[in-house]
Amino acid sequence: MKFLFGKQVRNMPPSGNGKRLLFILGAYPSALHVRWHHPGLVTSIRAVAIDNEPEPFWTGKGEQELIEEWKRAVGFQDKWGSVFPCGGSNGPSGLWVEKKILVPLGLPRSKAWITDCLDTYFESKAAADRLNAPELVNLIKQYGIPDRQHRHHPSESDIVSEAKQHHLERLRNELTIASPELIVTLGNAALRVMNILIDGYSDKISKLSAKEEYGRKFQVQVCGQNAEWLPLAHPAAPKIYQDAHDIWCKSFNTRVQEVDRNIGKEG
Repeated sequence: MKFLFGKQVRNMPPSGNGKRLLFILGAYPSALHVRWHHPGLVTSIRAVAIDNEPEPFWTGKGEQELIEEWKRAVGFQDKWGSVFPCGGSNGPSGLWVEKKILVPLGLPRSKAWITDCLDTYFESKAAADRLNAPELVNLIKQYGIPDRQHRHHPSESDIVSEAKQHHLERLRNELTIASPELIVTLGNAALRVMNILIDGYSDKISKLSAKEEYGRKFQVQVCGQNAEWLPLAHPAAPKIYQDAHDIWCKSFNTRVQEVDRNIGKEG
């Protein structure tokens, strides 16, 4: 698999490398994106995936430096046009995790092992539709731009099925190394995969609820160790889950407001 302009799609390692208090499991990684302009295009392409993101749930920090490193690595040519940082298209999920998971729990990223059910980037339908437009296909061929090869965005059941077939050993190994006290799953795909990994429950949950029980913790045993499991929404979850998550966050309101004030000062 390859990104547009030639970089290989690589397996994303987890963010942790030793024991961590918190284990966060998402669905699959995002990517480093750029805004791409070419004289042959009427308008710029707002966000094009060009390389692996530097870590799971990256916040977008160091975007410009990463783009410059990437340009050198692929030997970016003038005839390919120009690329620019694309701001909000890099790191929104990572910022959501920082503000709405780590801050409420009172834990820095350094205390968290962050990983995904699947460990490679997948192309969304919207991104595929943009890049499969005839004018873009012709432009890519005309200027010798290395074309992309991506797997399509998987459904929830696809994520669970592929994780079950190819990723359980990796995830069990990660859980064993991290030996977390608290496991947070983001979304129903991660919830269903964690159900497969768990050895024993205090109670079983098969689907995330957006009602009163949202934010309930479960006592579990996983990889021979006792832990608490907190199933939560994914950053890209529908509004009903986002609303439930915001209600959950209100019990940690002081910390969240402090983050908002700091962001305002930086802005």
